[in-house]
Amino acid sequence: MSVKAVMKTLKTGLILFVLATFVAAGCKEVSGDDDPKDDSQISNLFAAGQEVGSIASEDIDEASGLVSSRSNNNYLWTHNDSGGEPIVYLMSKTGAEASQARLEGSQNTDWEDIAMGPGPDDAIQYLYVGDIGDNRATRNNLTIYRVAEPDLNVPNIPSSQTLSNVEAINYVYSNGARDAESLMVDPLTKDIYIVSKRESQVGLYVLPFPQSVVEMDTAEFIMSMPYTGFVGGDISFDGTEVLIKTYFEVYHWARPNGVTIKDALSEKPSRLMYTAEPQGEAICFSTDGSGFYTVSEKNSADPVPLFFYRRN
Repeated sequence: MSVKAVMKTLKTGLILFVLATFVAAGCKEVSGDDDPKDDSQISNLFAAGQEVGSIASEDIDEASGLVSSRSNNNYLWTHNDSGGEPIVYLMSKTGAEASQARLEGSQNTDWEDIAMGPGPDDAIQYLYVGDIGDNRATRNNLTIYRVAEPDLNVPNIPSSQTLSNVEAINYVYSNGARDAESLMVDPLTKDIYIVSKRESQVGLYVLPFPQSVVEMDTAEFIMSMPYTGFVGGDISFDGTEVLIKTYFEVYHWARPNGVTIKDALSEKPSRLMYTAEPQGEAICFSTDGSGFYTVSEKNSADPVPLFFYRRN
């Protein structure tokens, strides 16, 4: 066999090996179910996305979730995907590195989303970190970590800190294991909502307040939704709006006064302008309600842009 033939054989074998390794590892490739098929009219509720900066921290290499700080509107919290350190990262609204906080006693099996909202103490806003990823639907139980957001209105925010008194809300689904990447907290009821990802019609689940931090909790199935591939979501600070995204679309639901999250999400949403990002999974409202942010999970040496969609 010629040298050229040998090199060709080795190259082919290497490609096949990489592909086999990728599949075996259960990496989160964009599935066929996520194919963009929505051709409904796009709402002008929000303007087109503007790049407002890029993620500066080299430690953030798979930004899977995003939420606006309630302590200081100048900041956003994010975290890495599965297998990373159990750390939440604080950055400015232009992506500048601000701080990192380790969640004491927690672990990152597959962190997929982060939310902010009320909890046991009405005077405190809590970070909720969702270890809710389960690509193959094989995990016996999942965990949402809840911890008080630290005070960010200080002269010097610590570059590194540890958050103590972390509570673990361990749960199972009422209808069997599910993969999920969308975690939301209702600021009006303190209920936790989770939306599954991989079904042809995803499921909406709720962990009603007060959630147990002692016994195994159950996320109750509420309803199916005629969408697939939901990868991130958020409820506005005042509880009147909901955002949920796929890799290719962003959907918006209004929530009128007195309407439950279930009833709001039962209505047809508005489809918003969205610049699709490579493996774009993270989305959140700004705390002041002026718009929303998205960021990509893309893991590369290139700067990862942070986009802002301003309300019209």
